[in-house]
Amino acid sequence: MLVDPARLLAVLPLPSGASIEVEPLGLLPGSPEQVVVIQSGQPPAVRFVVRRSPDRERSENNIAVLEALERAGFNNSPRLAAVVDGAAVETYPGGLPALVLDPPHELLAAAIDCLATLHTLPVREGLRWGQDPLDVVPGAGVPLFRLGFTSEERLAADPFLAAAQQHISGSPFGFVQGGLTAAHMLLTESEAFVFDFESSGFGPQLFDVAGLLLSLGLPPAARRDLALRYARRRALDPPTTADLVDLAGLVWAFQWQLELPRRLIENMGDDPAITSIRVLASRIEESMRLPAGEHATASRLRSALWG
Repeated sequence: MLVDPARLLAVLPLPSGASIEVEPLGLLPGSPEQVVVIQSGQPPAVRFVVRRSPDRERSENNIAVLEALERAGFNNSPRLAAVVDGAAVETYPGGLPALVLDPPHELLAAAIDCLATLHTLPVREGLRWGQDPLDVVPGAGVPLFRLGFTSEERLAADPFLAAAQQHISGSPFGFVQGGLTAAHMLLTESEAFVFDFESSGFGPQLFDVAGLLLSLGLPPAARRDLALRYARRRALDPPTTADLVDLAGLVWAFQWQLELPRRLIENMGDDPAITSIRVLASRIEESMRLPAGEHATASRLRSALWG
C-alpha cells in the first residue's frame, strides 16, 4: 500500500463512525489506490484516490499543482485532501475516464470547456517554466526511424517538422496538464475533470487539446468542431487555431509514440493498464493520419510520411 490505512483514517475529513477500505487501481506496486468510505446504512462509496509516483519529483509536482489549482479557483480537478508520506490524497469527483466511454457531444463540449478554462488560469507552477518555446517543441531531427519510417521519408519530413516547430512555438503557451489524453479526463453525467498533474507546467497548450482529441478516437470533423469550440472559448481565431491544433497533433503524436515502449515496459504485468495504453496507441495512430485541419505544413508532413 502507498499509505498505511490507519494514517489515512486519521487525516481524512470523514463523518464520525466511518471506516475505509483501500483498494489498488492497478496491479503493480506504486499504482494509485482508491479509498472506499463505509458508513452505517449507506452503500460504500469511493471518495478519495491516493497517488504517489515512484519518481519523487513527479509526485511533488502533482501536489504543488493541485494546491495551485485550488488557489486559482479551478473546480474541475481533484482537491488535495491531505498529503501522507509523500502521497497525494485527492478527492474523487466520480465518473469514468473518457477513454472507456463513448461520450455524447455535450460531454465532449464540457471536456473542451474544462481544458480552455484550465489554460486561462493565472497558474505558474510545475515544470519547464523559463524555457524557450522552441526548446519545448520538437523540430527537425525527431528520431522517426524508431517509428519505422525510412531514411527517404525522414529526409522529406524534416523541413516540415522544422516548420511545424516554428508555427507551434508561436501558438498559445502557458500552464498545461503536460501529458493529456482521454485517460486523464474524468466524465460524470454533466461535468469533466482533469487529473494527474505529475508532468504539468509550462508548455504549448495546443498539445493538450490535440492529445485529448486524438486519443478520443473521433472522426476528423468532430475533432475540428471541438478545436473550433476551444478557440472560441479562448477568444482565439477559430479557423487558424483549429488548423494549428491539427498540426500540433502530429508533433505531439510522434512524441507520444516514441515514448510508447517505455510506457509498455513500465506497466508490464498490469494487463488492464497495458490494454488501455494499446487502445490509446491505436486511436492516436489512426487519428493522426486523418487531417482535421487545412494547415499547409500539416498536409505536406503527412504527404512526406504517408504519401
